[in-house]
Amino acid sequence: MRFAAIDRMTPSMPDFAAPVLSIEQLPARRTTGAMLATLIAVGTVLLSPFYMIATTAMADQALRDVVSTRPLASLQILTGFTFWLVLLGFPIYRLLNALTRSRTIELADGRVTVVDRAFGGAKSWSAPVGEFLGVAPYLRASLSGVRHELVLVHPDRARSVLIAMAPRLMQSEVDQVALALGLPELAPHMLRQRALAAA
Repeated sequence: MRFAAIDRMTPSMPDFAAPVLSIEQLPARRTTGAMLATLIAVGTVLLSPFYMIATTAMADQALRDVVSTRPLASLQILTGFTFWLVLLGFPIYRLLNALTRSRTIELADGRVTVVDRAFGGAKSWSAPVGEFLGVAPYLRASLSGVRHELVLVHPDRARSVLIAMAPRLMQSEVDQVALALGLPELAPHMLRQRALAAA
């Protein structure tokens, strides 16, 4: 899950001294739900002419006879319907996937275990804490404001994990997390460089 998509994290500043630590992360469901509802409404309006043609064709024998004698016109209608279904279906699928997505991170016995869930399915991976490069504080600015994040940086960028999120993150808190995990603190620009290299 992209860090920017994470809207809620429980707990937002975990106690890393605990022997077992579990973090739940969720995306912004209100915004995603509103976008999904809007897209479904627009899709309903755009696809309603096809529904009217289909229901009229089922009820009117004369229209069925015209369609059977002019298969090219039927193919054009079917092509238009398929085009709109694909054009609307992909974003609806993506929004449904985002709406049902969640991530659970568990730190226990020197291992980090991540479980990503979406559409009832789950993918998980695990890595020893020693495999990570360190912890990096990051300042994220968006339309909803500024938030401080703490990222557990892995050599494989896809396995870097957001482990803390707060309106303000003190240096002493970053130091405590780095000490509890036995990892060094990394400079924030390292995350930016890795993001640019991946783009």
